[in-house]
Amino acid sequence: MSLYTVTIEDRIYKVNISGEHCTVNGEAVDATMLPLNRNGLHVLHHGKQAYELFMSSQEADTYQMLLFGGHRIVTQISSRMKKHFKAGETCNAGNLTAPMHGLVVDVPIHEGDCVEKGQTLVVLESMKMQMQLRSPRPGKVSKVTVQSGSQVEKGALLVQFD
Repeated sequence: MSLYTVTIEDRIYKVNISGEHCTVNGEAVDATMLPLNRNGLHVLHHGKQAYELFMSSQEADTYQMLLFGGHRIVTQISSRMKKHFKAGETCNAGNLTAPMHGLVVDVPIHEGDCVEKGQTLVVLESMKMQMQLRSPRPGKVSKVTVQSGSQVEKGALLVQFD
């Protein structure tokens, strides 16, 4: 069983996840969220509807969720078991890869830079939405494979860490 307190725009929700069952403020919810990759791309199934969303860590316990279609939600999630929502991990075996195809808008880091957890590494635009791909941990950048204006495919290597 996992208990979460989710805050969205000053509204607080108590979320309880137990196996396949989920309740929000005590009411059963027919929803599941499955990761599509390790970079924060998920599919959210709610009833018979499915939504793609990108979830990235902003800072401790704060996440930004971008739903395809332009909706942006910044939420704070507090948990005894944070690993259940550890989405937005943009470093995959020491690499940052593109969660989807898109246009690189900004790369505010350089090879040799030491980055902090939560620091923006690459800004990627897809479907008229800009996503800040952030570092989930501190580290040293060993290689930057993209520059502003580059088109990238889903899964393309963007930044490599030591």
